[in-house]
Amino acid sequence: MAIFDSLVNALRTLAIGDRVRITVRPETGVFPNPVDGEITAKDDSGNLSLKSQQGVIQVSANDVLSITKLK
Repeated sequence: MAIFDSLVNALRTLAIGDRVRITVRPETGVFPNPVDGEITAKDDSGNLSLKSQQGVIQVSANDVLSITKLK
């Protein structure tokens, strides 16, 4: 549970407009995985909307395996 809490805290520190690479659980059906994009919306729970080349993707904090902030 501590790992999940740490990930949610990391998601909270990201801001709208940040470019990120997110790897999500395979069962979500997101392709390609990982996906690069720009955060367009987020909430206090760590859920976010990501604008990628494939369109806007809704990502639940529970589905995130890793996240990297891009420059």
